[in-house]
Amino acid sequence: MVPSLRKDFNKNFTKEKYEAFLEELNAAHEGAIEFRVAETPVFVPKGFTKKMLDACESIVDIIVDPKFKELTNNAIPKHLQVPGENHHSHFIAFDFGICINEAGEYEPQLVEMQGFPTLFGYEVLLDDV
Repeated sequence: MVPSLRKDFNKNFTKEKYEAFLEELNAAHEGAIEFRVAETPVFVPKGFTKKMLDACESIVDIIVDPKFKELTNNAIPKHLQVPGENHHSHFIAFDFGICINEAGEYEPQLVEMQGFPTLFGYEVLLDDV
């Protein structure tokens, strides 16, 4: 975290601003969002952002390898495989935990990967609001 940015954000946060944010977010579509909206910005230094992006690129390099499907062929039980599956994902999201390594530095560690297209629409809306 970049403490000065977090301090400024917290200092300027008000319940009224949060309620206005929720109102605008819920107005985008019929019906209210049915889960708690508790996202808050995480202010990280550029060096950590680079670590995150490098981790994502390394994972993508493995996934786009022509032998990936062959290497992971037995990862999904046959009865759960999707018929007619295409050769690449249309959507992918990485969830990382922020951990501290042996040197005491922050580093990303992959928690899960998922393909959940409606999440991407929500994330764009959330950022816009």
